[in-house]
Amino acid sequence: MRKWAWAAIAFLAAGPAAADGGRVRATQNAGPFTVTVFTSPEPLTAGPADVSVLVQDRVDGRVLLDAAVMLELRAPGGSAPRRIPAGVGTNRLLKACLVRLEPEGVWEAAVVVRRAGSEARVSLSLTVAAAPSRLAAVWPLLLIPPLAAVWIFGSGGRRPFRQEKSVEGSALAGRPSA
Repeated sequence: MRKWAWAAIAFLAAGPAAADGGRVRATQNAGPFTVTVFTSPEPLTAGPADVSVLVQDRVDGRVLLDAAVMLELRAPGGSAPRRIPAGVGTNRLLKACLVRLEPEGVWEAAVVVRRAGSEARVSLSLTVAAAPSRLAAVWPLLLIPPLAAVWIFGSGGRRPFRQEKSVEGSALAGRPSA
């Protein structure tokens, strides 16, 4: 019973695993570059999101670390795009920026890459879903107290903790204590 209880607690307390860049949203050859766009979280929901870009040389595939990357975002029904420069990400091969995607809907995005006098543009659409409720984010943690109570009090009359043995009936029962 104990092994199952610990396994359930570990499973519920574990968070989702995340990759370096997130989900690949687009990979396109544009000018002298191959541009790959990643987003996180998955699914993409209203609120903060990470947009990462990998820029490679189109001919030999090497990563171009000195490329300047600009992200242009247009909200659903929005008129003027927001321009956000991307900096070096946690993964040094990626250019990344943290953006706030609100409201939900289909966002139009463009990634503009500049390097050594060359410029390329990659356009894509990002479908942003409604943000999950706060309860949906914390419900596994709310299960820990009831599971602990079942584990402690529902052990079939056995106590899950070690009890000290009674001295009565043992060889030490007749001896005076020191």
